[in-house]
Amino acid sequence: MSANIDSEEDKGLNWGELQELIKSRYPQMSKRLKQVAKFVLENPNLVAFETIAVISEKMDVPPSTLIRFATALELNGFNEIKQIIKEDKLQHTSNYSNRIQLMRGQQDWRSDELMPRFAKANRDALRHLEDSINRDDIQTAIELMSKARHIFLLGNGRAHTISTYLHYALNHIDKKVFLINGTGGMFQEQMSNVERGDLLFAISYSPYSSNTCELAAQAANRGVTVLSITDSPISPLANTSQHSFIVQEARVDAFRSLSASLLLSQVLAIGLADHNADDPI
Repeated sequence: MSANIDSEEDKGLNWGELQELIKSRYPQMSKRLKQVAKFVLENPNLVAFETIAVISEKMDVPPSTLIRFATALELNGFNEIKQIIKEDKLQHTSNYSNRIQLMRGQQDWRSDELMPRFAKANRDALRHLEDSINRDDIQTAIELMSKARHIFLLGNGRAHTISTYLHYALNHIDKKVFLINGTGGMFQEQMSNVERGDLLFAISYSPYSSNTCELAAQAANRGVTVLSITDSPISPLANTSQHSFIVQEARVDAFRSLSASLLLSQVLAIGLADHNADDPI
């Protein structure tokens, strides 16, 4: 069981892309490999969480056939296929108890080691944040926030934690700040208040909130400055932002942290306060 920082290099195929790859290569596969392909597509949960020995027994093929199947897809072994599917299943299981039930099938799941493993993963993430974001990036964001007439904050799912913290922190600064939370499903109505001269601070992580990304794109098209925190330079949110912070959060198995984003948010809020303190009263 690994504790690590999500990195762009770690992000290969997702489950949807893997399914398309299997389907595209299927006509050229041998009879045995077609048998494996069909089983993988029809039994993703079993493939993700059972051992290779059990999977090969269920398929009635030798383990070497699974290796040849992965080679036919130009992947680094059948374990890569298992990991792709597992990531998808865990990512789309929002209930923490259900995630843990899935994780208990792994031999190295140890709940008594959570504190040291989360602590180490978060230390690594904070060190990576410090190394990857320079002073100019911070200063650019502070200047954009300072020049904005109003600041609007947008983040769904776990990103809502960051937007809520920023709303709290920026309210301690002489700046008009508003949280777009879509109460009553009124995202569009709240977004109608965002105009040219304002700043939209949007936050989203993979799997990216389509709502957040669409609203940010709409704002950018209207000439609104968009500042963002996301986890990949090719995320749809990064592509629509005037300035974007790429933050690699700590991850322990199926659970991702927010410590790096919270630290960055605090730095931006205090940096803006320091910037405003230089203005004449």
